[in-house]
Amino acid sequence: MLEGLSVNKSLAIIGDEDTILGFRALGFRVYPTTELQESKVALDEIVQEKCTVCLVQENIYLALQEEINKYKNLPLPIFIPFGKTGRADLLEKMVKDIRLRATGTD
Repeated sequence: MLEGLSVNKSLAIIGDEDTILGFRALGFRVYPTTELQESKVALDEIVQEKCTVCLVQENIYLALQEEINKYKNLPLPIFIPFGKTGRADLLEKMVKDIRLRATGTD
């Protein structure tokens, strides 16, 4: 286990306020955003704070794809998209990409 990581520092979530505030009770650091620039600032802070996992609301994840890709080669944080509607298309694509890089096959 990684030493020096607390639950509050290791889990983060970026999304609209109504969707993510409940995650605070679960120990996530929450970053409610309404504008793309706020989301970029939150993303930078999450990387600086050395969070391990960051859930990003799907529409924000897609808008920040270029910025998120800058951190793709870092071991942490792991950015995971989620949607309010329960669509898993983007997450499935991400898992497929990880499996392809790890094994060389779909």
